[in-house]
Amino acid sequence: MPRLRAFFVPLVVAIVAILLHAAAAQRNPIKEALYLNSDVYSNASFEDCVWRREREPCPDANVSLNLYTEAEPYKKVVDLYSEDWLRQSGWEPSHETILLIHGYAGGDDTLPIIVLRDAYLRRGGYNVFMLDWGALCQPPCYVAAVHNLRPVARCAAEALATLRQAGLRPDRLTCVGHSLGAHLCGIIANYLTFRLNRIIGLDPARPLIRSAPALRLDPGDARAVHVLHTNAGRYGEAARLGHADFCLNGGRSQPYCENTPNEALCSHVWSICYQAESLFRARDAAPCGRRCALHVPPASAGALPVPLGQPAPLTAYGTYCLEDFTTPFCPATTGLADGDPRCCLDKQYAAAATAAPHRVRPRPLMGLRARRLKKFGAIDYNSTDYYMY
Repeated sequence: MPRLRAFFVPLVVAIVAILLHAAAAQRNPIKEALYLNSDVYSNASFEDCVWRREREPCPDANVSLNLYTEAEPYKKVVDLYSEDWLRQSGWEPSHETILLIHGYAGGDDTLPIIVLRDAYLRRGGYNVFMLDWGALCQPPCYVAAVHNLRPVARCAAEALATLRQAGLRPDRLTCVGHSLGAHLCGIIANYLTFRLNRIIGLDPARPLIRSAPALRLDPGDARAVHVLHTNAGRYGEAARLGHADFCLNGGRSQPYCENTPNEALCSHVWSICYQAESLFRARDAAPCGRRCALHVPPASAGALPVPLGQPAPLTAYGTYCLEDFTTPFCPATTGLADGDPRCCLDKQYAAAATAAPHRVRPRPLMGLRARRLKKFGAIDYNSTDYYMY
């Protein structure tokens, strides 16, 4: 028996070491880059998931509002118990107020949402609130994160109601959410006693999101609901969700993501860079079909294009298409001095890119779709590919 143990124990240890090495080799550099090379999420398990009940008391210790202003661009946690906090915080009543909401696996100071926060502050003229619900949406707890949307939205709505009593103007309030955060913008609106001025949904999440209007973003949630689609049908929702839906490069797969290990995740995240760029340079999108399609139809005669993102008019209605094969908001490709290097594909994913040179123009989008369907097949809801929603 001791001899058998002496033989099998080293063998088991060797097998485990090989499996761990293989798992490490398969780790996705894109996810690590978006996580600022943090491995904290790898230590979590499904037993660590936090599930909130519908009627949890508010405020929730795991849900906070943080204010950033142009004059004081550092985090100030909103004190909902102080009636005079907003006036003393540096909040500027004459500026438009932006409520930013991150998606799955995000937080107040995590990529990719901080790219957008920094862009608004650098542009100037905005008060930026960030809703931090990171403790309730950490990996691998995507199912729990979807479950927590309504409790988080209810507490956020109560906080906004308190700020409105302190002077916050609803007619100058825009909610900008990425992925699950986009649906949070819509669900928050269902708990408010006043109407949001505008919601901008950045590639709203698709998996496990139910079709009921009370559980997702829909056109009735604000005076104007605008949606940017960059990975429709995979990580992002394919159906129309707003008054105006913008399909970028067909809305399903971004051409500059084709040489990355996870083309779908890369495409999903890049909606944030399109929104950030819209603060500094307008990209006009032309009216097109009823929903995002692989083939971008030509604009009808006499139809006028509209800018996407922040400068889009509140009156915009319908589906708009844009084809542009350069990475948005990257100083190297767009020539924008105010661009963000974190939106540059080559620098951000240098370790992930293949050795083959990038094409001047991408492959036909139909080919991209066929290859993606063959490679990924059905979606695994417990897969680590759900990071960075």
